[in-house]
Amino acid sequence: MYNLFMHRFLLNIALFFFLSITFALGVEMDWEKAYCAKYEECREARWTDLKKTLFEDIDLKSGEGIIELTTPERAPDAAFVPISFKTHKLKNQDDFITKVHLVIDMNPSPYSGTFKFATNIDQIELATRIRLDAYSKVRVIAETKKGDYFMAANFVRGSGGCSAPPLGDVDEMLTNAGKMKIKVKNIEEKDGIAEAKIMISHPQFNGLQANPETTEMIQAYYVENIEVTYNDKIVMALKSDISISQDPTFRFNFPIGDGGDLKVTAKDTDGKIFSHSTKLAFKNNQLIELASY
Repeated sequence: MYNLFMHRFLLNIALFFFLSITFALGVEMDWEKAYCAKYEECREARWTDLKKTLFEDIDLKSGEGIIELTTPERAPDAAFVPISFKTHKLKNQDDFITKVHLVIDMNPSPYSGTFKFATNIDQIELATRIRLDAYSKVRVIAETKKGDYFMAANFVRGSGGCSAPPLGDVDEMLTNAGKMKIKVKNIEEKDGIAEAKIMISHPQFNGLQANPETTEMIQAYYVENIEVTYNDKIVMALKSDISISQDPTFRFNFPIGDGGDLKVTAKDTDGKIFSHSTKLAFKNNQLIELASY
């Protein structure tokens, strides 16, 4: 028992001096963040700093009854973590959600994106996939038309998603970057609402990954702006950062009206603009035609 105590004591002394030297040199260690990610007190301190930086003095109220976030408790693949959120149906138009902010506390770039929605949607549903660098709280902060903020947060266990190598051949990914598919289907239990699924081929390089063949670091190159319009009116838009997974996929609902053009436009960090459109026709709130062009 004594030997075990002394062994731990000496390890702690060595760790103290190593940390002192590290901090003196201004070096931030990856394992330091990993250490913090495992302890709630450290994580909450990080969130306190992030909240002050990102939202200043804004009152972030509980999202209970307003917005619901669904995530896995443990991510099977930290490079492709499925998340979804939905808002509860609201009657007062001033309470309609116009934006949802996505924050992943322990990611290298915690503020991961802002989703913007049409102001005439009384209930929002959206699903996508994110990268997770370390054990972290994932947060969605809903912003209403009148300027209130409501937050939902889940703790997700997973690590290494931001530095995980890309899946597939790098050259082939670059060749296919910007290709899109759109799928639309009826939502049987919701009259006048359809579900769209947007799939964009893009490597989403975040600057933290190595090329599996050359072992050289890959320069950041990802989609930073997406805009989805229906008859020239925005139904969903996203301004994002490096946390959205390779080959971004988004599933969301939108009011169908009498039909028309559903168009997706995306812009990446190289300034390249990609677009894809689908013509929709509905009869008695049922999708009867889908033609891409």
